[in-house]
Formats: sequence, structure tokens, C-alpha cells
Amino acid sequence: FSLDRPLSSHRIATQGTRHNHCVWSQKGGYWTGAPAAPAAAAAAAAVPMRVIQGRRFDYVVKVAKNSAELRSVASLRSRVFREDYDRVIKMDDSLKGVQRDRVLSTVEWDRLERRTQGGLVCVGAWLGERCEVELEERILEESDRSAQLVGGGPVIGALDVVFGADGAEDLPQDVRSSGQGLLAYVSNVGVLGPCRCTGVAGSLLNFAVEAAATRSASRVYTHAIDLHGRSSLYHKHGFRRVSEAAAELEGHSGAVLLCKELR
Repeated sequence: FSLDRPLSSHRIATQGTRHNHCVWSQKGGYWTGAPAAPAAAAAAAAVPMRVIQGRRFDYVVKVAKNSAELRSVASLRSRVFREDYDRVIKMDDSLKGVQRDRVLSTVEWDRLERRTQGGLVCVGAWLGERCEVELEERILEESDRSAQLVGGGPVIGALDVVFGADGAEDLPQDVRSSGQGLLAYVSNVGVLGPCRCTGVAGSLLNFAVEAAATRSASRVYTHAIDLHGRSSLYHKHGFRRVSEAAAELEGHSGAVLLCKELR
């Protein structure tokens, strides 16, 4: 396992349908990717935070800009993507529960620190002040409080965005050859269990699309494995199927490349 390697895949639940979303490489089915252009990241970071008032809770969507926020996102991923980490990281069997999660969190934190310096944009959603009591208890139970921001709520969702011109190594092979100028690629979409099917994933996607439009990207791409034959989350937000993926995610099949036109 390389610290430069993003998470191999992840699952989120949306409207009762389970999806897998993945990143690719020509080596072993994973896309490692090169650092994205810092200029693109700077433009994306200029998108103001969004305060979302949901039915059961409020939350803030924004770019994770400092080490504490990146650590929170890494902690979230150690839980949301636990099964996927187990496929690519071999750990001592004596590491269990919280200890194991924190080791995985450190691996992802290290990757995020270095990739964001190179231009990757990490977008997170943090719980606001208003939340149903029972739901808040479930969120806190599944969160690592040691990674919670001082004076803020726990992170409940996140995704990554990279930018690249046509042909750039920043992008997966089946994206970089599209001939459409500057492009954006979304990966590692993950939402904490108690907050799934509440619109958080959609809000993260909307933020990523806005960041891409701010950078004057022509298209936003992502890969998906839809276990039920449809990708309702992405279709709902304007993404359309382009083709079968150029590579196959380890242990899965049926991957597709999805795209949203911005201009």
C-alpha cells in the first residue's frame, strides 16, 4: 500500500440504493493520480462555505483548508471506507476497533496533507448547531471525538476533487483523453452512516460542481459501481453515463464513467 494512493472504493447509501464509487489506476485497478494544479485548487477554495438547513439537522459544506480539518476527514474515512481499506492495507491482527481506525486515519491524513499541497481539493460537511437529539447521539457514537474540531461539530461527509487539462496525468486514463480542455474529477465520496439519505452527498456534489464551474472546467467526471443498475444520486444531479470504465475495481464489476456538462 502506498501513502500516495487514494482510497480504492467506497459505498454510500442514497434513496435506498447502494452505490460504489471508485478511483482507478492501470496498476492493480487503482488510480493513484498525480498532484493536481495548485491554481485550480486555489480557485476552488474561493467558493464560499454553504450552510445547509436540513429537515433533521443543519450542516456546513466547505473546503477543508487546514490540518485539523483534513484530520477530521481522514478520521471519517477510516470508518466509512473500513471494508475498502481492509482490501488494500494489511495490518497486524492485534490491532482492533478504535486503535485500528486511528492507524487507518493516520494513513489517509498523511495522503491528504501531501495531495492538498499539490492541488487536490478536499470538500467536507460538518454538523451544525441544530440536530435532533437521538440523531446527534448516533453521529457522535460513530465519530472519533479526538479528531473533532475545537468549537465545531463532527465531520459527516466528504469528497475529493482534482483538476487537469486534457491529457494530464492528474486524471484517470478514460477521463484524460476526452479532448475537452480543463476537467474536474470527483472521487472518495463518503457520508457517515446516520447521515446517509439526508441530502449530504448531494450537497457535497453541488459544491464540487460549483468549484469546477468557478475554475471554468468544461466537465465534471466520476466513476461509479451501481450494484442495482442505476446511479440515482448522480443522475439526480445532472451526471450521465459516458461509458464502461477503462479499468475494473478489484472485487467488483459493472463500473461506469459518469459526466456532467458545465458548458
